[in-house]
Amino acid sequence: MLLSISIGIAAFVYRSTTQVSEALAAEILEQQHDISLLIQDYGSVMLALERHRNGKNDTNKTEVEAIIRSALNKLEKMRSNYSFERLEGASQANTYVKPVLEDVSQWTTEGIYGYSADDPFVLDLSVRRLNDRFSAIQNISLETDIVANELIAEQSSFLKKFRDSMFMLLAGFAALSVTIAALLIRQRNLQAQLAIDQEITAQKLIDAETRGRHNAEEALQGSEQFLRATLDSLPSDIAILDQHGVITAVNTPWKSLVSANEASYADGGIGHHYKSVFKSTAMTDMEKNGINMAAERVDQVLTVQSDDMFYEYPCHRDEKRIWSRVSMSTFNTDEGRHAVLVHEDVSERKRLEERDLRLRAELAHVSRLTTAGELATGLAHELNQPLTAITHNCDAVLSSVRAQTDDPELLDTVNDISEQAQHAGSIIRSMRHLVRKDTTDKVPTDINSLVKETVRLTGPEAREKGVNVILNLTNELPEPVIDPVQIQQVLVNLERNGVEAMWQHNSTVKELTIQTCMPSVSEIEVRISDTGPGVAPEFSKHLFSAFQTTKKGGMGLGLSISRTIVEEHGGRLWIDPDAEGVTMFRFTIPFQQR
Repeated sequence: MLLSISIGIAAFVYRSTTQVSEALAAEILEQQHDISLLIQDYGSVMLALERHRNGKNDTNKTEVEAIIRSALNKLEKMRSNYSFERLEGASQANTYVKPVLEDVSQWTTEGIYGYSADDPFVLDLSVRRLNDRFSAIQNISLETDIVANELIAEQSSFLKKFRDSMFMLLAGFAALSVTIAALLIRQRNLQAQLAIDQEITAQKLIDAETRGRHNAEEALQGSEQFLRATLDSLPSDIAILDQHGVITAVNTPWKSLVSANEASYADGGIGHHYKSVFKSTAMTDMEKNGINMAAERVDQVLTVQSDDMFYEYPCHRDEKRIWSRVSMSTFNTDEGRHAVLVHEDVSERKRLEERDLRLRAELAHVSRLTTAGELATGLAHELNQPLTAITHNCDAVLSSVRAQTDDPELLDTVNDISEQAQHAGSIIRSMRHLVRKDTTDKVPTDINSLVKETVRLTGPEAREKGVNVILNLTNELPEPVIDPVQIQQVLVNLERNGVEAMWQHNSTVKELTIQTCMPSVSEIEVRISDTGPGVAPEFSKHLFSAFQTTKKGGMGLGLSISRTIVEEHGGRLWIDPDAEGVTMFRFTIPFQQR
Protein backbone atom coordinates (compact mmCIF):
# COMPACT_ATOMS: atom_id res chain seq x y z
CA MET A 1 0.00 0.00 0.00
CA LEU A 2 2.83 2.41 0.89
CA LEU A 3 4.48 1.57 -2.42
CA SER A 4 1.27 2.35 -4.34
CA ILE A 5 0.91 5.68 -2.55
CA SER A 6 4.52 6.62 -3.31
CA ILE A 7 4.10 5.75 -7.00
CA GLY A 8 0.95 7.85 -7.17
CA ILE A 9 2.66 10.83 -5.52
CA ALA A 10 5.63 10.53 -7.83
CA ALA A 11 3.38 10.41 -10.90
CA PHE A 12 1.46 13.46 -9.72
CA VAL A 13 4.56 15.52 -9.02
CA TYR A 14 6.15 14.43 -12.33
CA ARG A 15 3.02 15.44 -14.24
CA SER A 16 2.92 18.81 -12.42
CA THR A 17 6.57 19.62 -13.17
CA THR A 18 6.07 18.62 -16.81
CA GLN A 19 3.14 21.04 -17.03
CA VAL A 20 5.33 23.78 -15.54
CA SER A 21 8.00 23.09 -18.18
CA GLU A 22 5.41 23.25 -20.95
CA ALA A 23 4.07 26.52 -19.53
CA LEU A 24 7.60 27.94 -19.41
CA ALA A 25 8.22 26.99 -23.02
CA ALA A 26 4.90 28.52 -24.09
CA GLU A 27 5.64 31.80 -22.34
CA ILE A 28 9.17 31.92 -23.80
CA LEU A 29 7.76 31.47 -27.32
CA GLU A 30 5.09 34.07 -26.64
CA GLN A 31 7.67 36.57 -25.38
CA GLN A 32 10.00 36.03 -28.32
CA HIS A 33 7.05 36.41 -30.69
CA ASP A 34 5.97 39.67 -28.97
CA ILE A 35 9.49 41.11 -29.11
CA SER A 36 9.83 40.15 -32.80
CA LEU A 37 6.55 41.91 -33.61
CA LEU A 38 7.70 44.88 -31.56
CA ILE A 39 10.99 45.17 -33.45
CA GLN A 40 9.14 44.75 -36.76
CA ASP A 41 6.64 47.54 -35.93
CA TYR A 42 9.45 49.75 -34.68
CA GLY A 43 11.33 49.24 -37.97
CA SER A 44 8.17 50.00 -39.94
CA VAL A 45 7.82 53.31 -38.09
CA MET A 46 11.45 54.17 -38.84
CA LEU A 47 11.05 53.38 -42.60
CA ALA A 48 7.78 55.32 -42.87
CA LEU A 49 9.29 58.32 -41.08
CA GLU A 50 12.37 58.20 -43.36
CA ARG A 51 10.14 58.18 -46.46
CA HIS A 52 8.20 61.13 -45.08
CA ARG A 53 11.37 63.07 -44.42
CA ASN A 54 12.71 62.46 -47.97
CA GLY A 55 9.46 63.23 -49.72
CA LYS A 56 7.13 65.23 -47.56
CA ASN A 57 3.54 64.93 -48.59
CA ASP A 58 0.19 64.20 -46.99
CA THR A 59 0.28 60.54 -48.02
CA ASN A 60 3.58 59.84 -46.27
CA LYS A 61 2.50 61.80 -43.19
CA THR A 62 -0.75 59.83 -43.03
CA GLU A 63 1.19 56.58 -43.35
CA VAL A 64 3.50 57.56 -40.46
CA GLU A 65 0.56 58.40 -38.22
CA ALA A 66 -1.23 55.16 -39.11
CA ILE A 67 1.84 52.98 -38.48
CA ILE A 68 2.59 54.70 -35.16
CA ARG A 69 -1.06 54.37 -34.08
CA SER A 70 -1.01 50.66 -35.05
CA ALA A 71 2.21 50.09 -33.13
CA LEU A 72 0.82 51.79 -30.04
CA ASN A 73 -2.36 49.70 -30.21
CA LYS A 74 -0.27 46.52 -30.31
CA LEU A 75 1.72 47.72 -27.34
CA GLU A 76 -1.49 48.19 -25.37
CA LYS A 77 -2.56 44.61 -26.12
CA MET A 78 0.90 43.09 -25.66
CA ARG A 79 1.40 41.06 -22.47
CA SER A 80 3.59 43.04 -20.06
CA ASN A 81 4.13 40.40 -17.34
CA TYR A 82 4.70 36.63 -17.23
CA SER A 83 4.32 33.88 -14.68
CA PHE A 84 8.10 33.36 -14.54
CA GLU A 85 9.90 36.15 -12.77
CA ARG A 86 12.97 36.27 -15.06
CA LEU A 87 10.94 36.68 -18.30
CA GLU A 88 11.21 40.46 -18.35
CA GLY A 89 12.19 41.05 -21.98
CA ALA A 90 8.77 42.01 -23.30
CA SER A 91 8.16 44.29 -20.31
CA GLN A 92 11.52 46.06 -20.83
CA ALA A 93 10.93 46.42 -24.59
CA ASN A 94 7.47 47.84 -23.88
CA THR A 95 9.04 50.34 -21.45
CA TYR A 96 11.62 51.44 -24.02
CA VAL A 97 9.40 51.59 -27.11
CA LYS A 98 6.14 53.11 -25.82
CA PRO A 99 7.50 56.54 -24.69
CA VAL A 100 9.54 56.87 -27.94
CA LEU A 101 6.51 56.16 -30.13
CA GLU A 102 4.35 58.53 -28.09
CA ASP A 103 6.94 61.32 -28.42
CA VAL A 104 7.33 60.80 -32.18
CA SER A 105 3.54 60.65 -32.65
CA GLN A 106 3.15 63.97 -30.79
CA TRP A 107 6.00 65.66 -32.69
CA THR A 108 4.78 64.53 -36.16
CA THR A 109 1.20 65.63 -35.49
CA GLU A 110 1.55 68.69 -33.26
CA GLY A 111 5.20 69.72 -33.79
CA ILE A 112 7.60 71.09 -31.23
CA TYR A 113 7.45 74.51 -29.67
CA GLY A 114 8.57 76.92 -32.42
CA TYR A 115 8.54 74.24 -35.17
CA SER A 116 5.72 72.76 -37.20
CA ALA A 117 5.08 69.04 -37.55
CA ASP A 118 6.51 69.02 -41.13
CA ASP A 119 9.64 71.02 -40.29
CA PRO A 120 12.88 69.18 -41.23
CA PHE A 121 14.21 69.77 -37.72
CA VAL A 122 11.24 67.93 -36.21
CA LEU A 123 11.56 65.02 -38.66
CA ASP A 124 15.33 64.74 -38.09
CA LEU A 125 14.82 64.81 -34.30
CA SER A 126 12.14 62.07 -34.59
CA VAL A 127 14.46 59.85 -36.69
CA ARG A 128 17.33 60.30 -34.22
CA ARG A 129 14.98 59.54 -31.32
CA LEU A 130 13.96 56.24 -32.98
CA ASN A 131 17.58 55.31 -33.91
CA ASP A 132 18.75 55.93 -30.32
CA ARG A 133 16.48 53.26 -28.93
CA PHE A 134 16.70 50.69 -31.77
CA SER A 135 20.00 49.22 -30.59
CA ALA A 136 18.68 48.97 -27.04
CA ILE A 137 15.65 47.00 -28.29
CA GLN A 138 17.94 44.61 -30.19
CA ASN A 139 20.00 44.06 -27.02
CA ILE A 140 16.82 43.27 -25.11
CA SER A 141 15.92 40.68 -27.76
CA LEU A 142 19.34 39.02 -27.41
CA GLU A 143 19.14 39.04 -23.59
CA THR A 144 15.66 37.52 -23.78
CA ASP A 145 16.97 34.61 -25.85
CA ILE A 146 19.81 34.06 -23.37
CA VAL A 147 17.44 34.05 -20.37
CA ALA A 148 15.09 31.68 -22.19
CA ASN A 149 17.90 29.19 -22.87
CA GLU A 150 19.04 29.42 -19.22
CA LEU A 151 15.51 28.77 -17.93
CA ILE A 152 15.09 25.77 -20.22
CA ALA A 153 18.44 24.37 -19.10
CA GLU A 154 17.61 24.86 -15.43
CA GLN A 155 14.23 23.22 -15.88
CA SER A 156 15.75 20.20 -17.63
CA SER A 157 18.33 19.83 -14.85
CA PHE A 158 15.61 20.03 -12.21
CA LEU A 159 13.51 17.33 -13.92
CA LYS A 160 16.50 15.00 -14.12
CA LYS A 161 17.26 15.46 -10.41
CA PHE A 162 13.62 14.97 -9.58
CA ARG A 163 13.45 11.65 -11.48
CA ASP A 164 16.53 10.43 -9.67
CA SER A 165 15.00 11.41 -6.33
CA MET A 166 11.76 9.59 -7.17
CA PHE A 167 13.67 6.39 -7.99
CA MET A 168 15.49 6.64 -4.65
CA LEU A 169 12.21 7.23 -2.84
CA LEU A 170 10.58 4.22 -4.49
CA ALA A 171 13.56 2.10 -3.49
CA GLY A 172 13.20 3.32 0.10
CA PHE A 173 9.49 2.48 0.17
CA ALA A 174 10.24 -0.97 -1.19
CA ALA A 175 12.73 -1.57 1.62
CA LEU A 176 10.15 -0.26 4.11
CA SER A 177 7.54 -2.70 2.77
CA VAL A 178 9.89 -5.62 3.32
CA THR A 179 10.60 -4.43 6.84
CA ILE A 180 6.87 -4.15 7.61
CA ALA A 181 6.27 -7.69 6.37
CA ALA A 182 8.97 -8.95 8.73
CA LEU A 183 7.39 -7.03 11.59
CA LEU A 184 3.99 -8.58 10.87
CA ILE A 185 5.48 -12.05 11.15
CA ARG A 186 7.11 -11.05 14.40
CA GLN A 187 3.76 -9.74 15.63
CA ARG A 188 2.07 -13.12 15.14
CA ASN A 189 4.73 -14.76 17.26
CA LEU A 190 4.31 -12.14 19.97
CA GLN A 191 0.51 -12.62 20.01
CA ALA A 192 0.96 -16.29 20.68
CA GLN A 193 3.28 -15.52 23.55
CA LEU A 194 0.85 -12.84 24.77
CA ALA A 195 -1.98 -15.34 25.07
CA ILE A 196 0.17 -17.35 27.46
CA ASP A 197 1.11 -14.28 29.47
CA GLN A 198 -2.51 -13.08 29.72
CA GLU A 199 -3.53 -16.09 31.73
CA ILE A 200 -0.76 -15.39 34.21
CA THR A 201 -1.62 -11.69 34.28
CA ALA A 202 -5.32 -12.35 34.94
CA GLN A 203 -4.52 -13.97 38.24
CA LYS A 204 -2.24 -11.09 39.15
CA LEU A 205 -5.05 -8.64 38.35
CA ILE A 206 -7.44 -10.44 40.65
CA ASP A 207 -4.93 -10.13 43.45
CA ALA A 208 -4.33 -6.46 42.59
CA GLU A 209 -8.09 -5.76 42.58
CA THR A 210 -8.43 -7.17 46.05
CA ARG A 211 -5.62 -4.98 47.29
CA GLY A 212 -7.07 -1.97 45.37
CA ARG A 213 -10.49 -2.37 47.02
CA HIS A 214 -8.84 -2.35 50.41
CA ASN A 215 -6.81 0.76 49.47
CA ALA A 216 -9.96 2.48 48.09
CA GLU A 217 -11.78 1.93 51.36
CA GLU A 218 -8.89 3.52 53.21
CA ALA A 219 -8.81 6.41 50.70
CA LEU A 220 -12.56 6.95 51.13
CA GLN A 221 -12.12 7.27 54.85
CA GLY A 222 -9.31 9.75 54.26
CA SER A 223 -11.49 11.66 51.76
CA GLU A 224 -14.30 11.94 54.29
CA GLN A 225 -11.87 13.25 56.86
CA PHE A 226 -10.53 15.74 54.30
CA LEU A 227 -14.08 16.88 53.43
CA ARG A 228 -14.93 17.35 57.10
CA ALA A 229 -11.72 19.30 57.70
CA THR A 230 -12.48 21.46 54.65
CA LEU A 231 -16.04 22.19 55.80
CA ASP A 232 -14.83 23.03 59.30
CA SER A 233 -12.29 25.49 57.90
CA LEU A 234 -14.97 27.54 56.13
CA PRO A 235 -16.40 30.51 58.10
CA SER A 236 -19.95 30.09 56.73
CA ASP A 237 -22.54 27.81 58.33
CA ILE A 238 -22.82 24.77 56.00
CA ALA A 239 -25.09 21.71 56.04
CA ILE A 240 -25.31 18.85 53.52
CA LEU A 241 -28.87 17.67 52.76
CA ASP A 242 -30.13 14.54 51.05
CA GLN A 243 -32.90 14.58 48.47
CA HIS A 244 -35.54 14.55 51.25
CA GLY A 245 -34.09 17.54 53.08
CA VAL A 246 -32.53 15.52 55.91
CA ILE A 247 -29.17 16.81 57.19
CA THR A 248 -26.35 14.31 56.53
CA ALA A 249 -23.27 16.38 57.38
CA VAL A 250 -22.44 19.80 58.88
CA ASN A 251 -19.41 21.89 59.72
CA THR A 252 -18.43 23.36 63.07
CA PRO A 253 -19.90 26.87 62.46
CA TRP A 254 -23.27 25.27 61.66
CA LYS A 255 -23.16 23.33 64.92
CA SER A 256 -22.51 26.56 66.81
CA LEU A 257 -25.43 28.26 65.02
CA VAL A 258 -28.09 25.63 65.72
CA SER A 259 -26.95 24.60 69.22
CA ALA A 260 -27.08 28.17 70.55
CA ASN A 261 -30.90 28.01 70.99
CA GLU A 262 -31.54 24.26 70.98
CA ALA A 263 -29.27 22.01 73.02
CA SER A 264 -30.70 18.87 71.40
CA TYR A 265 -29.03 19.92 68.15
CA ALA A 266 -25.53 19.90 69.58
CA ASP A 267 -24.41 17.66 66.69
CA GLY A 268 -25.78 20.18 64.17
CA GLY A 269 -29.10 18.37 63.65
CA ILE A 270 -27.68 15.44 61.68
CA GLY A 271 -30.50 13.01 60.91
CA HIS A 272 -33.19 15.71 61.34
CA HIS A 273 -35.06 17.62 58.69
CA TYR A 274 -33.41 20.93 57.92
CA LYS A 275 -36.61 22.98 58.49
CA SER A 276 -36.98 22.08 62.15
CA VAL A 277 -33.27 22.61 62.74
CA PHE A 278 -33.05 25.87 60.81
CA LYS A 279 -36.20 27.41 62.32
CA SER A 280 -34.90 26.74 65.82
CA THR A 281 -32.21 29.40 65.22
CA ALA A 282 -34.77 32.26 64.93
CA MET A 283 -34.65 34.74 67.83
CA THR A 284 -37.13 37.35 66.54
CA ASP A 285 -40.34 37.37 64.50
CA MET A 286 -38.51 39.18 61.73
CA GLU A 287 -35.88 36.44 61.59
CA LYS A 288 -38.56 33.75 61.70
CA ASN A 289 -40.35 35.28 58.70
CA GLY A 290 -37.06 35.46 56.79
CA ILE A 291 -36.28 31.79 57.53
CA ASN A 292 -39.78 30.77 56.36
CA MET A 293 -39.30 32.61 53.05
CA ALA A 294 -35.85 31.03 52.62
CA ALA A 295 -37.26 27.56 53.39
CA GLU A 296 -39.84 27.93 50.59
CA ARG A 297 -37.02 28.53 48.11
CA VAL A 298 -34.99 25.62 49.53
CA ASP A 299 -37.99 23.33 48.97
CA GLN A 300 -38.11 24.43 45.33
CA VAL A 301 -34.51 23.24 44.91
CA LEU A 302 -35.14 19.95 46.70
CA THR A 303 -38.20 19.26 44.50
CA VAL A 304 -36.09 19.90 41.39
CA GLN A 305 -37.96 23.06 40.44
CA SER A 306 -34.59 24.86 40.33
CA ASP A 307 -30.91 23.94 40.67
CA ASP A 308 -29.84 26.67 43.09
CA MET A 309 -31.18 29.58 45.13
CA PHE A 310 -30.23 32.44 47.40
CA TYR A 311 -32.27 34.64 49.70
CA GLU A 312 -31.35 37.53 52.00
CA TYR A 313 -33.44 38.58 54.98
CA PRO A 314 -33.11 40.92 57.97
CA CYS A 315 -32.80 39.57 61.51
CA HIS A 316 -32.17 42.74 63.49
CA ARG A 317 -31.69 42.21 67.21
CA ASP A 318 -32.16 45.07 69.66
CA GLU A 319 -30.54 48.06 67.92
CA LYS A 320 -28.06 45.96 65.97
CA ARG A 321 -28.80 45.64 62.25
CA ILE A 322 -28.09 42.07 61.10
CA TRP A 323 -28.64 40.57 57.65
CA SER A 324 -28.42 36.88 56.75
CA ARG A 325 -28.08 35.16 53.40
CA VAL A 326 -29.13 31.60 52.60
CA SER A 327 -27.91 29.95 49.41
CA MET A 328 -28.07 26.43 48.05
CA SER A 329 -26.50 24.42 45.24
CA THR A 330 -26.95 20.77 44.27
CA PHE A 331 -24.81 17.81 43.28
CA ASN A 332 -25.57 14.22 42.30
CA THR A 333 -24.08 10.98 43.60
CA ASP A 334 -24.90 7.30 43.21
CA GLU A 335 -27.30 7.69 46.11
CA GLY A 336 -29.28 10.46 44.39
CA ARG A 337 -29.56 14.25 44.48
CA HIS A 338 -27.92 16.14 47.36
CA ALA A 339 -27.76 19.82 48.26
CA VAL A 340 -25.35 22.16 50.06
CA LEU A 341 -27.15 24.67 52.32
CA VAL A 342 -25.04 27.73 53.24
CA HIS A 343 -25.97 30.35 55.86
CA GLU A 344 -23.89 33.55 56.01
CA ASP A 345 -23.86 36.81 57.92
CA VAL A 346 -23.86 39.56 55.24
CA SER A 347 -24.37 42.50 57.59
CA GLU A 348 -21.10 44.15 56.58
CA ARG A 349 -21.95 43.96 52.89
CA LYS A 350 -25.38 45.41 53.59
CA ARG A 351 -23.79 48.27 55.48
CA LEU A 352 -21.65 48.96 52.42
CA GLU A 353 -24.74 48.86 50.21
CA GLU A 354 -26.53 51.32 52.48
CA ARG A 355 -23.48 53.55 52.30
CA ASP A 356 -23.69 53.29 48.52
CA LEU A 357 -27.36 54.31 48.67
CA ARG A 358 -26.41 57.36 50.72
CA LEU A 359 -23.79 58.28 48.15
CA ARG A 360 -26.38 57.91 45.40
CA ALA A 361 -28.71 60.17 47.41
CA GLU A 362 -25.92 62.76 47.41
CA LEU A 363 -25.62 62.39 43.64
CA ALA A 364 -29.40 62.74 43.30
CA HIS A 365 -29.18 65.90 45.41
CA VAL A 366 -26.58 67.34 43.03
CA SER A 367 -28.86 66.52 40.10
CA ARG A 368 -31.81 68.23 41.83
CA LEU A 369 -29.72 71.32 42.46
CA THR A 370 -28.75 71.40 38.79
CA THR A 371 -32.40 71.07 37.69
CA ALA A 372 -33.66 73.59 40.19
CA GLY A 373 -30.79 75.92 39.40
CA GLU A 374 -31.80 76.10 35.75
CA LEU A 375 -35.29 77.20 36.84
CA ALA A 376 -34.44 79.28 39.90
CA THR A 377 -31.49 81.23 38.49
CA GLY A 378 -33.69 83.11 36.03
CA LEU A 379 -36.66 83.52 38.38
CA ALA A 380 -35.58 83.86 41.99
CA HIS A 381 -33.45 86.98 41.61
CA GLU A 382 -35.82 88.70 39.20
CA LEU A 383 -39.02 87.87 41.11
CA ASN A 384 -38.05 88.04 44.78
CA GLN A 385 -37.72 91.82 45.19
CA PRO A 386 -40.59 92.77 42.80
CA LEU A 387 -42.92 90.29 44.53
CA THR A 388 -42.10 91.76 47.93
CA ALA A 389 -42.76 95.27 46.63
CA ILE A 390 -46.02 94.17 44.94
CA THR A 391 -47.27 92.55 48.13
CA HIS A 392 -46.52 95.58 50.30
CA ASN A 393 -48.00 97.96 47.72
CA CYS A 394 -51.15 95.88 47.42
CA ASP A 395 -51.63 96.00 51.19
CA ALA A 396 -51.19 99.81 51.13
CA VAL A 397 -53.57 100.24 48.16
CA LEU A 398 -56.21 98.00 49.77
CA SER A 399 -56.09 100.09 52.97
CA SER A 400 -56.31 103.33 50.98
CA VAL A 401 -59.14 102.10 48.71
CA ARG A 402 -61.22 100.85 51.64
CA ALA A 403 -60.81 104.21 53.37
CA GLN A 404 -61.71 106.37 50.35
CA THR A 405 -64.20 104.41 48.24
CA ASP A 406 -66.49 101.41 48.16
CA ASP A 407 -65.84 100.56 44.49
CA PRO A 408 -66.09 96.71 44.42
CA GLU A 409 -64.47 96.40 40.97
CA LEU A 410 -61.37 98.27 42.13
CA LEU A 411 -61.19 96.17 45.29
CA ASP A 412 -61.44 92.95 43.23
CA THR A 413 -58.66 94.16 40.95
CA VAL A 414 -56.31 94.94 43.84
CA ASN A 415 -57.19 91.61 45.50
CA ASP A 416 -56.43 89.78 42.25
CA ILE A 417 -53.01 91.48 42.04
CA SER A 418 -52.29 90.45 45.62
CA GLU A 419 -53.34 86.82 44.97
CA GLN A 420 -51.16 86.59 41.86
CA ALA A 421 -48.18 87.97 43.80
CA GLN A 422 -48.77 85.37 46.52
CA HIS A 423 -49.03 82.66 43.83
CA ALA A 424 -45.67 83.72 42.42
CA GLY A 425 -44.25 83.65 45.94
CA SER A 426 -45.46 80.04 46.36
CA ILE A 427 -43.56 79.11 43.19
CA ILE A 428 -40.35 80.54 44.67
CA ARG A 429 -40.98 78.63 47.92
CA SER A 430 -41.51 75.40 45.96
CA MET A 431 -38.17 75.88 44.24
CA ARG A 432 -36.44 76.42 47.57
CA HIS A 433 -38.14 73.30 48.92
CA LEU A 434 -36.90 71.28 45.94
CA VAL A 435 -33.24 72.10 46.51
CA ARG A 436 -33.33 71.50 50.28
CA LYS A 437 -31.19 68.49 51.27
CA ASP A 438 -33.89 66.53 53.07
CA THR A 439 -34.12 63.30 51.09
CA THR A 440 -34.34 60.84 53.95
CA ASP A 441 -37.70 61.62 55.63
CA LYS A 442 -40.64 59.62 54.34
CA VAL A 443 -44.10 60.84 55.22
CA PRO A 444 -47.67 60.14 54.02
CA THR A 445 -48.07 62.36 50.96
CA ASP A 446 -50.96 63.38 48.71
CA ILE A 447 -49.75 62.49 45.22
CA ASN A 448 -52.20 64.87 43.52
CA SER A 449 -50.99 67.81 45.60
CA LEU A 450 -47.39 66.87 44.83
CA VAL A 451 -48.22 66.81 41.08
CA LYS A 452 -49.86 70.25 41.27
CA GLU A 453 -46.90 71.69 43.18
CA THR A 454 -44.53 70.28 40.57
CA VAL A 455 -46.59 71.82 37.75
CA ARG A 456 -46.22 75.20 39.45
CA LEU A 457 -42.44 74.70 39.12
CA THR A 458 -42.39 73.58 35.50
CA GLY A 459 -45.40 75.64 34.36
CA PRO A 460 -43.47 78.83 33.43
CA GLU A 461 -41.08 76.89 31.20
CA ALA A 462 -43.97 74.98 29.61
CA ARG A 463 -45.89 78.18 28.84
CA GLU A 464 -42.77 79.82 27.44
CA LYS A 465 -42.30 76.93 25.03
CA GLY A 466 -45.98 76.79 24.03
CA VAL A 467 -46.83 73.54 25.83
CA ASN A 468 -50.32 72.98 27.21
CA VAL A 469 -50.25 71.04 30.52
CA ILE A 470 -53.30 68.84 31.15
CA LEU A 471 -53.99 67.29 34.58
CA ASN A 472 -56.15 64.17 34.80
CA LEU A 473 -56.02 63.33 38.51
CA THR A 474 -58.06 60.66 40.29
CA ASN A 475 -59.64 62.01 43.47
CA GLU A 476 -59.38 60.51 46.98
CA LEU A 477 -56.23 58.50 46.32
CA PRO A 478 -54.52 56.90 49.35
CA GLU A 479 -51.46 58.68 50.71
CA PRO A 480 -48.37 56.46 50.33
CA VAL A 481 -45.40 56.87 52.66
CA ILE A 482 -42.75 58.46 50.42
CA ASP A 483 -39.98 61.01 50.34
CA PRO A 484 -41.89 63.87 48.64
CA VAL A 485 -38.75 65.69 47.53
CA GLN A 486 -37.39 62.63 45.73
CA ILE A 487 -40.71 61.84 44.04
CA GLN A 488 -41.03 65.52 43.11
CA GLN A 489 -37.59 65.26 41.49
CA VAL A 490 -38.86 62.32 39.38
CA LEU A 491 -41.93 64.32 38.32
CA VAL A 492 -39.89 67.43 37.46
CA ASN A 493 -37.42 65.40 35.42
CA LEU A 494 -40.12 63.57 33.42
CA GLU A 495 -42.18 66.74 32.85
CA ARG A 496 -39.18 68.78 31.68
CA ASN A 497 -38.05 65.94 29.39
CA GLY A 498 -41.44 65.96 27.69
CA VAL A 499 -41.54 69.78 27.37
CA GLU A 500 -38.03 69.94 25.90
CA ALA A 501 -38.72 67.07 23.48
CA MET A 502 -41.80 68.79 22.03
CA TRP A 503 -40.05 72.17 21.90
CA GLN A 504 -36.82 70.94 20.27
CA HIS A 505 -38.69 69.04 17.54
CA ASN A 506 -41.31 71.80 17.11
CA SER A 507 -44.26 69.43 17.46
CA THR A 508 -47.49 70.58 15.83
CA VAL A 509 -49.51 69.69 18.94
CA LYS A 510 -47.74 70.37 22.23
CA GLU A 511 -49.63 68.74 25.08
CA LEU A 512 -48.19 67.34 28.31
CA THR A 513 -50.70 65.14 30.16
CA ILE A 514 -50.21 64.04 33.78
CA GLN A 515 -52.56 61.34 35.05
CA THR A 516 -52.86 59.61 38.43
CA CYS A 517 -54.82 56.40 38.97
CA MET A 518 -55.03 53.14 40.95
CA PRO A 519 -54.31 50.16 38.65
CA SER A 520 -54.55 47.81 41.66
CA VAL A 521 -55.55 47.91 45.30
CA SER A 522 -51.93 48.07 46.48
CA GLU A 523 -50.31 50.78 44.39
CA ILE A 524 -50.74 54.21 42.78
CA GLU A 525 -49.61 54.86 39.21
CA VAL A 526 -48.54 58.17 37.66
CA ARG A 527 -48.52 58.52 33.86
CA ILE A 528 -46.77 61.40 32.08
CA SER A 529 -47.29 61.55 28.30
CA ASP A 530 -46.30 64.07 25.63
CA THR A 531 -46.98 64.54 21.92
CA GLY A 532 -43.30 64.75 21.02
CA PRO A 533 -41.33 62.69 18.46
CA GLY A 534 -41.05 59.62 20.69
CA VAL A 535 -37.99 57.46 21.48
CA ALA A 536 -36.03 55.62 18.78
CA PRO A 537 -36.26 51.79 19.20
CA GLU A 538 -32.47 51.37 19.17
CA PHE A 539 -32.13 53.95 21.98
CA SER A 540 -35.02 52.70 24.12
CA LYS A 541 -33.00 49.62 25.17
CA HIS A 542 -30.50 51.85 26.97
CA LEU A 543 -32.92 54.63 27.92
CA PHE A 544 -32.50 54.19 31.68
CA SER A 545 -28.74 53.54 31.62
CA ALA A 546 -26.47 56.16 33.11
CA PHE A 547 -24.89 58.74 30.75
CA GLN A 548 -27.34 57.93 27.92
CA THR A 549 -28.99 61.08 26.52
CA THR A 550 -30.31 62.65 23.31
CA LYS A 551 -30.39 66.23 24.69
CA LYS A 552 -27.68 68.69 23.79
CA GLY A 553 -25.64 69.39 26.91
CA GLY A 554 -27.47 66.68 28.90
CA MET A 555 -25.59 64.49 31.38
CA GLY A 556 -27.70 61.36 30.79
CA LEU A 557 -28.35 60.87 34.54
CA GLY A 558 -31.95 62.08 34.93
CA LEU A 559 -33.82 58.89 33.96
CA SER A 560 -31.24 56.63 35.63
CA ILE A 561 -31.56 58.52 38.93
CA SER A 562 -35.37 58.67 38.58
CA ARG A 563 -35.62 54.89 38.16
CA THR A 564 -33.34 54.37 41.18
CA ILE A 565 -35.54 56.66 43.30
CA VAL A 566 -38.76 54.88 42.25
CA GLU A 567 -37.28 51.42 42.84
CA GLU A 568 -36.01 52.47 46.28
CA HIS A 569 -39.66 53.32 47.08
CA GLY A 570 -40.65 49.80 46.03
CA GLY A 571 -42.12 50.89 42.68
CA ARG A 572 -41.24 50.59 39.00
CA LEU A 573 -40.51 53.16 36.25
CA TRP A 574 -40.80 52.29 32.55
CA ILE A 575 -41.75 53.65 29.14
CA ASP A 576 -45.00 52.30 27.72
CA PRO A 577 -44.25 50.75 24.29
CA ASP A 578 -47.97 50.34 23.50
CA ALA A 579 -48.98 54.00 23.92
CA GLU A 580 -50.46 55.26 20.64
CA GLY A 581 -49.61 58.73 19.34
CA VAL A 582 -47.78 59.80 22.52
CA THR A 583 -44.61 59.06 24.48
CA MET A 584 -45.72 57.81 27.90
CA PHE A 585 -43.62 57.26 31.01
CA ARG A 586 -45.28 55.39 33.88
CA PHE A 587 -44.21 54.74 37.45
CA THR A 588 -45.89 53.08 40.41
CA ILE A 589 -45.72 53.68 44.16
CA PRO A 590 -46.95 50.97 46.58
CA PHE A 591 -48.98 51.92 49.63
CA GLN A 592 -46.85 50.01 52.12
CA GLN A 593 -43.09 50.39 51.81
CA ARG A 594 -40.94 47.29 52.08
